[in-house]
This record gives sequence, C-alpha cells and structure tokens, in this order.
Amino acid sequence: MKSPYILALLLLLSYCNLYSQNTNSPYSILGIGDIENNLFNRTGGMANTGLAYRNDKYIINNNPASYSALQQQFFVFEISGRGQFVNYKGTPLEGSSASGKDFAIKRLSVATKINKWWGSSAGLMPYSTANYEFNSSKTIQGTNSTVPVTYDGSGGVNQVYWGNSFQPFKHFSIGVNASYLFGSLTQTESLVTDGLATTLTTTRQTFLKNFNFTYGAQYYLPISKRWDVSIGGVYQPAHKLAADASVIVTDNATQISSTSDDVKNADFKLPNSSGIGFSITKDKKYTLSGDYKYAAWTSTNYSVYYGKSYLNINGQQLNEMDLTLGYGLFRVKNQLGLSSLGVSLGLDVGQRGTTQAGLIKENYVNFTITVSYRDFWRTKGAKYF
Repeated sequence: MKSPYILALLLLLSYCNLYSQNTNSPYSILGIGDIENNLFNRTGGMANTGLAYRNDKYIINNNPASYSALQQQFFVFEISGRGQFVNYKGTPLEGSSASGKDFAIKRLSVATKINKWWGSSAGLMPYSTANYEFNSSKTIQGTNSTVPVTYDGSGGVNQVYWGNSFQPFKHFSIGVNASYLFGSLTQTESLVTDGLATTLTTTRQTFLKNFNFTYGAQYYLPISKRWDVSIGGVYQPAHKLAADASVIVTDNATQISSTSDDVKNADFKLPNSSGIGFSITKDKKYTLSGDYKYAAWTSTNYSVYYGKSYLNINGQQLNEMDLTLGYGLFRVKNQLGLSSLGVSLGLDVGQRGTTQAGLIKENYVNFTITVSYRDFWRTKGAKYF
C-alpha cells in the first residue's frame, strides 16, 4: 500500500467525528427518530435499490449475500459522507427558521473475499437519527395562564455489523448481517417564566440496545456474453430494542430531581420486514434494478406508525417522493496498473410530508460521497484473480 494512500485514510478517519448538524427533522420526534433508508453506498444513485445487485469492487450492503461477489485476494475500505439542504413549510414554522443544512460522516466499512466461496464485511453506520426543536406554549395546571416552552431532541441509534456471504453452489449466494444496535435519545422540555426569572428544564435520556439480524439470498446468471441477470431477497425478523431511561429536572441549572430505571414499557418494537429485487446488467457497466420492500409497522400497534411510506399522523399519510442520480469511477491506479481508489457520488432531490392539518412539509437536497480504496491482501506470487 502506498504511503500517500495510508495518509489519506488516516486523515479521513481523524475527521469522522467532526461534523455540523444544523438540519432539524421535525418528524424525528417520533419513535426512535428517522430510520435511515439510505445505505450510503454505490446504490445511493439508484434510489438505494440493490437487493439483487452484485459488484466486485464496491461494498454492497443492501443484501448480505452480495459480499461473495468481491474479487478474491483484495480488501476494500469505504468511507461515506452525506450533506443535506432542507427547506421547511407549514403553519407551525411561522416566525422560526425554515431551512437547515449539515454534513456528516455516515459509514465506515471494510470487506474482503476470504476464499472462493466466502466473502465478509464489517462496518459502522447509523440506524436512526433524531434532531428537532420546537417552540410552543403550555398551560399552567389549574389556571388559564400559559408559559413559553421549548422542546428539543437529539441522538439516534447506530449499528455496528459483521456480515458474511457464502456460495454453496454455482450462481447462488446466501448471507447474514449480524448487527448490534445501540444509542441514546435525549429529549428536553424547557419552561421559561419571565416574570419569575426561572427556567424549569426536564431532560429525559433513553438508552436503546439489542442485536439485529438480516438474512439474504441471491441467484445470478449470465444469459449471454453481454448480459447478466440476478434476483435477490432479504428478511429481518421482528424484535425489540431494550430501553433504559433517566430523567433529570433542573431549576435555573440547579438539579431538583433525578430518576433512573429500566423502562420495560418503553421498549421499541422493530417489525419483521422483507424485500425482493431484480437486477439486469449490460457489459458489466449499465444496470437496471428494482426493489420491493415491506415492513409490518402496523403490527406494532403504535398510534403513530410507519406505513406505506414513512409516517401516518392525524390521518395524513406523509408520502415521500425522490429523484436520485449517481456517478462512480475507479480510475486511480497503483504501481501494477490496477484500479485502487474509487469515488461514488449521489444526488437525492425530494420532498416529504404535507402542509395540511397543521403539519410540516420538507423539501430537501441530499448529496452523498463514498471514497473506496482496495488493495491486495494475502497475495502469493503473481496470482491476482
């Protein structure tokens, strides 16, 4: 591995925790926040469709069965970041900020083909994100008076995963991603009474954790010298995220109450989900793919639930529409003339929500960048493939 590449990777890693987060996501106040549908890989420019997609140079974690497609005797390292520009519309936003932007490192992954029939990958990426702030008023119990109140929240759930893919026979691959979900959500309510010059703040922090497994399979077949087709599917069983919570109440920064307990009734239910997809590739360059995914959020019996798109609130379906574009290349070559450094760019333009029923509509532009580095490992002699 060349020293400039080592330096570049170290610089990227050193900046992983340095990011700005100025984009409010109003609907992330619900549940465990906005659950990420973006996998921050090469399929981002294809609306994240990739349950049947296989690639020998990039890490495709849409379906764990795809890791077996990697080239043998190579390892791959990828780091992905996302920038967001969001504009908000709706009655609740009158008199407050109506736009936001941020950039954050979202994914770190490594992968390799261990032998002819076994591919493996590991990494860290977000599962959900919460970031919101609201200004409102609250009635003082037993009176007709109101006081200003601010609600804000932050945090989310991360996932660290280890995935393995196996080829039991030709043209067929199976795989599993074993993930550990962990994180915390911080929710704060601040009451400000100007006349009494006091601020009463209640901070609730909820810690969430559990294991999560995703199973996948792919069947792929070249139908001519120029065309390849594949189908793929995934399944994730239902499970709970165990929750522990602490509540701290302060008056003008002076703590007046603190509690901490296991909150069994606050365990968050993740439903069983499944998906199926197809992929058609021409000349190993041009790919047409499509996915269908289903998650049984209604079975979790939440009054606010994830449905056909994202959320259904007060009878309003919060549909989301997107247009995605992507571009990728592997053109930086090493001393043997083999491509070693690649870049994938993705653009996502869309909208979510509605201004009806006092809700908020989000218009957003997201861009993602993934930097991939691959090099030899465990090579002997001049055999590269």
